[in-house]
Amino acid sequence: MWNLARAGCAGVALLTLASCGTMKRVVDAIPVPSMPDISMPKLSSVTKIIPGLGGEDKPEDPVMPFNSKGVLGYGHTLKVQVFDGARAPKELFEGEAMVDERGVLTLGDIGSAKVGGRSLPEARAMIGSVFRSAGRVAAHVHVHIIAVEGVELVSVEGDVTSPIVTPRWDDMTVADAITMAGGRKAGSPAQAVYVTREGQRRFYSSAARANDEASLRAGDIITLSPDL
Repeated sequence: MWNLARAGCAGVALLTLASCGTMKRVVDAIPVPSMPDISMPKLSSVTKIIPGLGGEDKPEDPVMPFNSKGVLGYGHTLKVQVFDGARAPKELFEGEAMVDERGVLTLGDIGSAKVGGRSLPEARAMIGSVFRSAGRVAAHVHVHIIAVEGVELVSVEGDVTSPIVTPRWDDMTVADAITMAGGRKAGSPAQAVYVTREGQRRFYSSAARANDEASLRAGDIITLSPDL
């Protein structure tokens, strides 16, 4: 009986092992689909989907129609340089800034100017006042508006009929710019002209002299002297 029992157990064990081997072969034969390679999205992509996540949102800079004789408004992007002094000018600001929905132009950490609805000459004055109010100006502030919406500009001020900021074209002369500003004020005996570039002011005894010696660049400021 004992031997018979042992033989029965051995048989059961063999059947179990055989069954296990069969099951293993069956399982191994079942195809297992490979898992797709799922890559994590980049943070820059996530921040585009979820505003305010992972960085500071920058307002879109739309391309806006621009008329130098009109007024500034939302979306107009100004390229500006600001200098202090005349003989050894110090650069206070250089860069581009866009007029926002409130009509405000932010000038780095210096401050902001409310230029929306204002002409370019008025905007120049407003920008200058921001630097004076911030205590950044020791002598005289020179505000160069180099371009608006990519249109290169020059400014004409002083003893003229109508101070302007006007587009610059190739071969534009000082006399051309003065003509765009309506010429000198009626009855003015003065002749002298200053051309300011990057804060450096240069004197010319007349517009004709300036025509011969000064080749205008974007951002130049032409100032007609009321005295000389």
